[in-house]
Amino acid sequence: MEVGYILLNLKPGMKRDFLTNVRTVEGVKEAQLVIGPFDAVVRVEGQTIEELERLYFNKIDKIPGIAESRLHIVACARSIK
Repeated sequence: MEVGYILLNLKPGMKRDFLTNVRTVEGVKEAQLVIGPFDAVVRVEGQTIEELERLYFNKIDKIPGIAESRLHIVACARSIK
């Protein structure tokens, strides 16, 4: 299982609609608004890194209201030795 976090800046007035839409996407495990340099954080899971990339590029990044987004894939224990 691979895990990623998507950090997003959202367009003004679009936060509530974005959260409603992103929470319906299969593979999204959590979506929250945050205070700081980003407006929202979305936690995603998939079987492979490629699945996370497809989820991000083909579904999440196309949701209206996004001004900027970045996918960060969690480094797992097998990668750090």
